[in-house]
Amino acid sequence: MSQDHKPQTAQQTPAYFEDDSIDLVALVKSIWTERRFVLKVSLGFAVLGLLVGFLTPKTFTATSTFVPQTAGEKPSGSLSGLAALAGIDLSAGSSGSDIPATLYPKVLASVPFKQEILSTSIIFESDTLTFKQYLLNQSPGVLSSIKKYTIGLPGLLLSSLREPDLVMQAPKELIELSEEDFELIELLEDLIFAEANEKEGYVSLSVIDGDPYVAAQIAKATELALQQKIIDYKIENARSLYEFTSEQFNAKQREFYALQDELAEFTDRNRNISSAQFQNQKQRLEAQYSIVNAVYTELAKQKEQAAIQVSKDTPIFSVIDPVVVPKEKTSPKRGLLLVIYTFLGVVLSIGYVLVKEPFKTLKKEITA
Repeated sequence: MSQDHKPQTAQQTPAYFEDDSIDLVALVKSIWTERRFVLKVSLGFAVLGLLVGFLTPKTFTATSTFVPQTAGEKPSGSLSGLAALAGIDLSAGSSGSDIPATLYPKVLASVPFKQEILSTSIIFESDTLTFKQYLLNQSPGVLSSIKKYTIGLPGLLLSSLREPDLVMQAPKELIELSEEDFELIELLEDLIFAEANEKEGYVSLSVIDGDPYVAAQIAKATELALQQKIIDYKIENARSLYEFTSEQFNAKQREFYALQDELAEFTDRNRNISSAQFQNQKQRLEAQYSIVNAVYTELAKQKEQAAIQVSKDTPIFSVIDPVVVPKEKTSPKRGLLLVIYTFLGVVLSIGYVLVKEPFKTLKKEITA
């Protein structure tokens, strides 16, 4: 019985693999049979890729790369010695902290910064206008219009049927954007990019636009505005301390000068008097003068030290790759679009040929 049972198992195993195997010859044959259909679909997608390439507006990219540096190092020995003679400690209060790499993209993404960029003046076709006016005057491309009135048509209909919102005045400390400004600020997210390389310590800035000269102008303006924002952020504490110390110094200086004049006038007025009461009043004035003089001198030192700290905390930006007017377009890359659309047409057409017959068979089995 066992000998009769083993051959049956051996016969069933090949049948199992034969049912689940894929006949590559049959697949290639079916594709070859429908080669005209595959060719037509591929050519159609190739033409579609060419249309997309020619209808897509040209864009140019202006770039800039710079390295932020802070004076976090210790001052030289000679400079420290000279400052010590004046009673100023250059090492006191030095932070030496680097600028976070994540700060640059965050500043670039902030609404106040984008509003500043939109108000930047540029020269376009011999006219001076703001970047906001330039963007509003740009007509959308053919593909953008097609997308707006096809895919975006439901959104347009809903927005037209929506009831207008009640106009409410926002508090002064809040930023309120109009619909126009909101759309332009969102548009800037696709036009201006900043990337900070934390390992190498440099910042890359790029601006995309259809006009190479406008892209270069906005890239330069963004570079300067971004650097100024970083400087303001970095020296905020030191500058606040300097302003406070300067106010206290100026007030104490006026008090010191007034007390100095009062002591001199008292001495001149009582030059020939040597009474005990005169000596007491003179000693009191001299003691008050000494106290005010000591405070005034200390504030003068603190003011100079705060001014040095502001200078030390101010970042210095070394531009590695300056902004240059781009000559080569960034997009569209028509050759790449042609290859992608042609490959997509080949894949979809072959997939349709391979699925067509099994789908018909499945449909007959279901309806039977």
